[in-house]
Amino acid sequence: MKNTIKTVFLLAVLSVSFMMYSCRDEWNEHYDRNQSLPDQNLYELIKENPSLSKFARFIEIAGYDSLLVSTQTFTVWAPDDEAMAAVDETDTEQIRLLVSNHIARFNHSTSEPDSKVIRMINGKVYYYSHQDGVSFGGSGLVLKDKLAKNGILHTIDKQIVYAHNIFEYITSQSNTTKISSFLSSYLKEIQEEQGYDTITTLYNPLLEDRLYGLGNVSAEDSVFTMIIPTDAAWDAAYERISPYFNVYNADPVLADSIKRVQTSLAIVNDLIYREKIDNPADYSTLVSTSGSVITDVDNLFEGANRVNASNGVIYLTDEVRYDNTETWNKPISVECEEQEGRQTGNYTSIYTRTVDVNSVIADVSGNRYIEVQPTNTSAQPSVVFDIPDVLSGKYDIYADFIPAVIDGESFANDSTKLSFRIMYMNALGKQQSKGPITSDEFVTSGTKKTRIKIASEFEFPTSNYYDRLWMLATEDGVQWQEVTTKINISTNVTAKQVNDNIFTRRFRVDRIVFEPVRNK
Repeated sequence: MKNTIKTVFLLAVLSVSFMMYSCRDEWNEHYDRNQSLPDQNLYELIKENPSLSKFARFIEIAGYDSLLVSTQTFTVWAPDDEAMAAVDETDTEQIRLLVSNHIARFNHSTSEPDSKVIRMINGKVYYYSHQDGVSFGGSGLVLKDKLAKNGILHTIDKQIVYAHNIFEYITSQSNTTKISSFLSSYLKEIQEEQGYDTITTLYNPLLEDRLYGLGNVSAEDSVFTMIIPTDAAWDAAYERISPYFNVYNADPVLADSIKRVQTSLAIVNDLIYREKIDNPADYSTLVSTSGSVITDVDNLFEGANRVNASNGVIYLTDEVRYDNTETWNKPISVECEEQEGRQTGNYTSIYTRTVDVNSVIADVSGNRYIEVQPTNTSAQPSVVFDIPDVLSGKYDIYADFIPAVIDGESFANDSTKLSFRIMYMNALGKQQSKGPITSDEFVTSGTKKTRIKIASEFEFPTSNYYDRLWMLATEDGVQWQEVTTKINISTNVTAKQVNDNIFTRRFRVDRIVFEPVRNK
């Protein structure tokens, strides 16, 4: 066993030694074998070059001078004084961004291939190009591969153009302050212990959370497309959407705060896409990071101005062109077989049925439904369903029923008559109901599926919506929800109708659907 360990260790040493000599050979192929390592560090090398005096001064202003004299290894692409002539020396933040955009960790000589990713200390990614001479990040190299004792210095003929990532763009523009303020309000400082050091990083759960985040548009190693509304577009979208998030709370200030946050979330929820969309006209549909399916892609991007970002593409728009029924106000579909959010009425039995693959009735949602029956001959069986995430707007309300023939041809003549009740919270926070809602047309069929329209353009005064920030509030994203909107379904059959075999007091219900009235 000991000999085996010795053998493995020897092989590992030989392997490492071979790699070291191999790397040394590659170094020597590029540099003079007799060239000794210079005494100057990178900062000293830059300062002694008169054509780099401005960049040397900017390094000091940015606070990177201590970095470039350290024992760590860096590569610097230094723009000459002519390339730096237009830089405002009083803009400290701009100088910091500029300098950090020209420094990378480790040695990066011009012998590296064009395909190799070189990440700057600010996270931006650039490449060498060996077509028509050598360039880096779009800047031509004047002097190259100058050795320092802690790295390599190149001189370039112009600044490497700093490309904002999507989040940087949002926060840097004078006409995107509304969305910038909203997204930035969720930034948190995270402190982590790394050895003897405490590292502080910024984290935005609204964008970065693994389950509920919209997409980390500040990440340089990701690719996104984002539609970014100008302040004018944000205000118009807010005015259009906010009436749908009228919230009741005993504290009116808190109610207004919830409304403001939920409206803002409705605006941003479908602005981000996990791909680079160069030409929206090439797409028949798109899926946003929140899962919404956009079917009229041309309309969504119409009038937007394209801007390239370091991690994707930006479309700056003066109008948020959402179809509300595809984005912030989607149809609500409640599967009746789900036991959670369902209450059984008095003298009622409920059975969950599964549709056989050979069933005469196709297109049953989820291939399951419930059968509702009375427990005695005089009862009108009923069931109440919770309807979550209803907004303060207008809906057409439907219920889908399965025909009795699904149990066999002998039941083909069975049907029933129904009544409904809509329960909801009013503007004063009190429970209110509409019903019983009855009609001679509320009759199921024994032979085919029946969709009954319970109400047309029924308007709910308050919103009962739970957003992604609420989901983020707990570790597992699951909390108890108070659902204030409910639908009661009951048979509406007289004893004579039962005795005369006109109707039964049994029904089979598939789902309840709330279709939002399209917002213009």
